[in-house]
Amino acid sequence: MRAAVVLRAQQKLSGNMQETFDFKRDVVDQSFIRPVLIDFWAEWCGPCKMLGPVLEQLHSEDQGKWDLVKIDTEEYPDIASYFHIQSIPNCKLVFEGKIVDEFSGALSKASVRQWLDKNLSALIVEEVTAEPDDLDELLAEQKSIPDSTFMERLRSFVEAHPENQNAILSLVRHEVFFKPELALSRIEQGVEKKEIQELYEDLQAIRDWIGFEPEQESASGELIARARKYILQGDGQSAMDHLIESLHKDSNYREGLARRAGIALFHFWGPKHPLTLENRKLFDMAIW
Repeated sequence: MRAAVVLRAQQKLSGNMQETFDFKRDVVDQSFIRPVLIDFWAEWCGPCKMLGPVLEQLHSEDQGKWDLVKIDTEEYPDIASYFHIQSIPNCKLVFEGKIVDEFSGALSKASVRQWLDKNLSALIVEEVTAEPDDLDELLAEQKSIPDSTFMERLRSFVEAHPENQNAILSLVRHEVFFKPELALSRIEQGVEKKEIQELYEDLQAIRDWIGFEPEQESASGELIARARKYILQGDGQSAMDHLIESLHKDSNYREGLARRAGIALFHFWGPKHPLTLENRKLFDMAIW
């Protein structure tokens, strides 16, 4: 390893060893673009070799939020002396030309992550992605139902466009998994309309599923509970597998809860969704 290595945004160690290291350019000037973490280390230092890969992993995970500069204290004793480095590994976070925080020793990955997140949250203002003004454009970015992150985007859209009924109907299909009573309350005034009534029944089924508590030693109940866990984790296929298995055991359990929840999911996903195409026939066979 070279005496000084600079890892820029989303770069890997192997291809970014600087031919000439310039502290002003690579640390001071760069810190006005994004935070720079300096790792003071040495080849003979065992703890340094433990911490180094941790820092490189975190740098890769954060995808360009900060730069990592690794400085060998044996090769750059003047820089180490300037920073009063008495023991290594020693890490200093520099932003806008100033040291904002530091730590010493080979901390665990979790500890370094906590330290980084605390400091970066105070230094970095995340870019806010402008939401589309058109609902169809926004819904084109929808990847799955439910999705708590996309739900928040829909909620922001509804707040900006409270008159857009289709946006509200799209929102409640996500919201019912996380705040079922709020989702139901959003459309109660329109229940007399046929299309709203069908959605309302689906929302009620999901509400019952989300609030469901299985009896002890109930195979069907346990499968339905596991299906709920999977759907909230974003694993629609595993959720449907468990609902179908529950139907095979007892399709009438809890007033057909597995059947009602499954049908609601198919309605939310739509007839052309891959999960609907993959599972609808098996689901119907389990019912009959």
